[in-house]
Amino acid sequence: MPYLEDWHEKYHDKGFTLIGVHTPEFDFERDPENVRWVVNHYGLKYPIVLDNHYRIWHAYANAYWPRKYMVLNGKIVYDHIGEGAYQDTEIQLRALLQDINPELDLSNIPLVKEKKAICQPPSEELYCGYSRGIINNPGGFHKMEEFFYDDPGIYSRHGLYLQGRWRADRQYLEHVGTNKSDYLVVPFKAVSVNLVMMPRTPEPIRFSLEFNDKPLDDSTRGDDVTDSEVTVKEPRLYNIFRADRFVSGVLKLKGLPNGLKLYAFTFGGCIGII
Repeated sequence: MPYLEDWHEKYHDKGFTLIGVHTPEFDFERDPENVRWVVNHYGLKYPIVLDNHYRIWHAYANAYWPRKYMVLNGKIVYDHIGEGAYQDTEIQLRALLQDINPELDLSNIPLVKEKKAICQPPSEELYCGYSRGIINNPGGFHKMEEFFYDDPGIYSRHGLYLQGRWRADRQYLEHVGTNKSDYLVVPFKAVSVNLVMMPRTPEPIRFSLEFNDKPLDDSTRGDDVTDSEVTVKEPRLYNIFRADRFVSGVLKLKGLPNGLKLYAFTFGGCIGII
């Protein structure tokens, strides 16, 4: 989003209109109030369309989050899938603006400074609901019911490992037990780990994290972690783990209270350098 904001600020009065299209992946993302909170939280100034019925998504034959299109006179003239290539995208944007208005002087507007990165392939995105999720407990998911899961204790495969009483919904997992020793384990390979979560109640929900059976420290603590604890206040993606190098190991979520929906883990494999 910082790159998009930068382009909006620099070019909105030079013939460029930036429109964000929010096509929700999870049910809670369909709520306009949740989208409005994100817009206000990040101070976004460009218009954002809520595409709850995937009409824009299908009109552009899209299959990716995110994706950048440039459209001129009803035709797609630039298309980039995923993150990255921000400087190349801006170069294309400036060329289009100057094609439209050859007298437009952009020489005093600097290009975005894009960070270089060293990347390795991380673990694949891991959904928590039974429709697309992977669970490695014996018997798999018990759909739409409260069930006591026994952790097999061997974490050799990509997926979730549960201990205690949980409820598996189509899109999310929710801890429903009363035992404070219940937990969720995710083996992974990555630099960073994010988790999409939503609290059921307006009160903050807290739980703790361990990496390879040790509390998180300065070398592994994510942006949304204080000491070794995460506080969930609103539905969004939380950065729960960040290392200074590519690592492999086991992340454990402990002390999970009831009333917290876990939707998906995503894993980053890049270390940014200037």
